Amino acid sequence: MNSAEVELQLPADTQYVGLARLVVTVAARNAGMAEERVEDLKIAVSEATTNAINAHRRYHQDTPVVLQFGPSGDGSFEVTVVDAGPGFDPAPPAADRDWTLEGGLGVTLIRGLADEVNFIRGEGMKVHMNFKVGLEAENNSQPDR
Repeated sequence: MNSAEVELQLPADTQYVGLARLVVTVAARNAGMAEERVEDLKIAVSEATTNAINAHRRYHQDTPVVLQFGPSGDGSFEVTVVDAGPGFDPAPPAADRDWTLEGGLGVTLIRGLADEVNFIRGEGMKVHMNFKVGLEAENNSQPDR
């Protein structure tokens, strides 16, 4: 699913969220992503990484949180964040939903900022995000963010 060029492994410590955000956004800029979309990417990566780190800590995992990222062949930039927690049921949002199961509103932010997102529950949880890079991204971005 992800044609990642880079894999970054981080300890389950929130002090590394900024590092993850910095490394991924530099790679996205180098891939030609428009600055407006880079800002969306920063927030989505921060939320996904924080949720992954919190899952590791909550379930006492000592394996690293893994980020895989890079440009894809279809003019987009892909990011996958993988944790070793049990995951959650990524059902569509509802007004009466228990947001604590998904780590708060981070999942809603990720859904709103990425052009495409998939939550894959298996051996851990994978959050796969896709962001358009070129002119299409500017034309398709949502105006009210």
